[in-house]
Amino acid sequence: MAMLNSERVRQAFDLSSEPGPIRDAYGRTTYGQGCLLARRLVEHGVKFVTCYFSKSIGGQSVTEGGWDTHGFNDTRMFPIVEKYHFPITEITLPAMIYDLEQRGMLDETLVVWMGEFGRTPKINKNASRDHWPDCYSVLLAGGGVKAGYIYGASDETGSKPAEKPVTLEDLSATIYYLLGIDPTAHIYDTQGRPLMISSGEPILDVIA
Repeated sequence: MAMLNSERVRQAFDLSSEPGPIRDAYGRTTYGQGCLLARRLVEHGVKFVTCYFSKSIGGQSVTEGGWDTHGFNDTRMFPIVEKYHFPITEITLPAMIYDLEQRGMLDETLVVWMGEFGRTPKINKNASRDHWPDCYSVLLAGGGVKAGYIYGASDETGSKPAEKPVTLEDLSATIYYLLGIDPTAHIYDTQGRPLMISSGEPILDVIA
């Protein structure tokens, strides 16, 4: 209740206090204004923020919906991505990174842009692509990582990693490392059993 009644929290969520050009730079979309809110929350001391792209996970139009596009109901993935997902992302993501940098926040703020799946190397019967967990990309910015650095590579069809594969455990270990948390640390459940926070190894090559 103290948090909900906090004037500081109320100020953090008040996007109307942001100058119009800043709101426009992020994009007047759910994703754009959500990323702007994320920046404001970090400024007010919040340690971990998740941004979502849309109010719904699935995308079947060029005006709304998330990235879960499989070509259902006679839609096609590629026009949706080209006309809707990419333009929003190409406005909002650079705007947020630039804004954090201009405010002197980027060095201490780790931005992780990722999903839980890649996309199948082969086109499905709906002229779209489905989930493919075997190979996909993650973007890291700020927070102690190298700028403009590419680690690893896929094969020519994006089916499998061809160079320097990274597991999800390695990614989590890298994030913990960048946050100053020992990736080999344990937490304990309600019965006192130790649980590893990560079984991976930090990817030190990406760290500045």
